[in-house]
Amino acid sequence: MATAYRTAALVLVTAACVAAPRPAAAYDGFVAPLGEIPVTAPLIGSARAVGMGGAGIAAAEDASAIDLNPAALARMRRVEFSGGLAKSSDDLSGIALGDEFGTQLSTTNLSSVRFAYPFPTYRGSLVIGISGRRVLGFDDDFYAAYTDSVTWEESENEFLTAPWRQVEDQISEGGLTAWTLAGAFDASPNVSLGAAVSYWTGDFTRRFVWTAEDDSDASETYDSYVRQTTSEADVSGMRATLGGLVYVTEAVSLGAVIETPITLTFEGAERVVERRVYEDYGPEESQSVTYFSDELKLPFTFAGGVAWTPTDLLAVAADVVYTDWSEMTYEGFLYLEDDASGRARAYEATTDVRLGVEATLPSWPLRLRAGYMTRPVAYRGLDVDQDRSYFTLGAGVLVDTVFAIDVAWMTGAWERSASGYDYDESVNDDALLLEAAYRF
Repeated sequence: MATAYRTAALVLVTAACVAAPRPAAAYDGFVAPLGEIPVTAPLIGSARAVGMGGAGIAAAEDASAIDLNPAALARMRRVEFSGGLAKSSDDLSGIALGDEFGTQLSTTNLSSVRFAYPFPTYRGSLVIGISGRRVLGFDDDFYAAYTDSVTWEESENEFLTAPWRQVEDQISEGGLTAWTLAGAFDASPNVSLGAAVSYWTGDFTRRFVWTAEDDSDASETYDSYVRQTTSEADVSGMRATLGGLVYVTEAVSLGAVIETPITLTFEGAERVVERRVYEDYGPEESQSVTYFSDELKLPFTFAGGVAWTPTDLLAVAADVVYTDWSEMTYEGFLYLEDDASGRARAYEATTDVRLGVEATLPSWPLRLRAGYMTRPVAYRGLDVDQDRSYFTLGAGVLVDTVFAIDVAWMTGAWERSASGYDYDESVNDDALLLEAAYRF
């Protein structure tokens, strides 16, 4: 997610920029949105579901049910191995204090590996599954150059203010993989129940460089200032999921999923290098290291879905996913420098709506899919001018009844701004998923 989160730094000696106040910022002086935690848009874990607008809670019929709704595993009658790749790209552009900026980021990752095994039963169904799925991505790229006022200590007790040329350059990398053990059974002819336990693990790396240059020669003491902050952390946590599936009629099924809260632990270090270049005697450099162990607790997620299959050639699905992100709590160093009470106020509850359709071509082993989903931005430190939504397309082909290939493409956009100062950003987000499954 572009502009995933930003960090603040000291300006020159100890001073801060005197531009208009930044929304939700720990310090003034930085154009990039500060403090946003990149966990409010988890990745959707199935090419078939993505092709159908993300809807899969009541429609899942393969090993992807491990991640979408474990109760739907009970539908499976064949052993399945599957895996997938995902390629995503973000195009960020905007205006910062009158200057245009823009970055492009493209990444390719292993999106999932899955195994599901249905046990032979005399009646009903009993299925277990294991999966590894990328659930969050921390990849981010931000670059902006602008001119803004800076206040600095020219000499002892003498403070000056003048425009300096400034550059922000941030690159983040990493992500989380959920390793999940799931099981499902038929509680009755029309009801299936399932549960899953996931261990989330991964890493996070961020390099943030802020440069200020006295291009107007306002200072006789300083020529430039650079602060480079490098943060690295290992991340882990545990989450449980409960799922249910009810067959109302032969054509209509209802699904429900509850994901319990998860506490993510960040264990790592932050290294800061400051470089001041003086007019008279050149550069001076200092370094510091801070070790941290932070805890970020994500709230409950509640989801429901419906699937309608009027014929063997047509399926329609819809999901609703609710998360109250204002209940997210944080203790630590990495994301939050000063205002713990203001952190919750920067987030609000979101309700995702996901709609999709799948059509099977007669006499062809080919399924075509299309969908639409809304994914409101939970972070409200910036004004959301156009909320996040996606259009999706997908297709699936079955080869010799045992090998299936699914592909999905999604594209979306959103726009944000800050009313307190001259900042606007727009993001175009695209993703391509490819999965293959072998069933026997």
